[in-house]
Amino acid sequence: MSGYLWLKEVKCPACEAVFKTARVKASSLKVKGIDTDFHKTYEDVKPMLYAVTVCPECNFAARNDDFDKVMLDYQKEVIQIALAVKAAKKNVRFAETLETNTEDAVKKHLLAVTYAKHFKPENPNTIAGLYMHITWMYREDGNTDKEKEYMQKALEYYIKTFEKGTFIPEKIGEPGIIYLIGELNRLLGNNNEAVQWFSRGVRHDHIGNFPNIEHLIRDAWEKITEEKRKQDNG
Repeated sequence: MSGYLWLKEVKCPACEAVFKTARVKASSLKVKGIDTDFHKTYEDVKPMLYAVTVCPECNFAARNDDFDKVMLDYQKEVIQIALAVKAAKKNVRFAETLETNTEDAVKKHLLAVTYAKHFKPENPNTIAGLYMHITWMYREDGNTDKEKEYMQKALEYYIKTFEKGTFIPEKIGEPGIIYLIGELNRLLGNNNEAVQWFSRGVRHDHIGNFPNIEHLIRDAWEKITEEKRKQDNG
């Protein structure tokens, strides 16, 4: 596994500690498959285990890209929390090795969620994405109960993303967020709610700009129809 990883030196934007963290080599990512909720599986490597960077001194945590780019000048509460953790020496220490495991990766994601919830303004899409990472990690481990637990949390924050109307990823647009809300409901067995969201998706003014999303919505809707047909015949 270590052949797919490298160590990057980074500087914590909260406490300015300098440390090295494991990152996955982009050249090693070869997609095997994509699930209906956008989960990608890769050959030989699980990049989600390394998707969050955590400062070993103050436990400030964020997605790798956010950790490298975020400016905390106007996030006083976030800085105060990080410095308080550092001063109290209650920081969580992770093994200083290249390879990691699901348990530690989940803890790192939850640290990132904790800090993300203190950002002003809060970005619910970032929090939903972190919960989805945890969902997918448990899926890959075959832990269905934990998968559904965190899928529900992700669903709640995708709904917040839609309601807020900001921080919508350009790649999938608002129709993509609507699709994800519908699909997570479907995967959780909430078929009536799923149909309502899919219906809203196909009627969206901009659905024509996202033909791939429209295809996914209609395919998911067809799956629900088939499931209902089987139940009626059963």
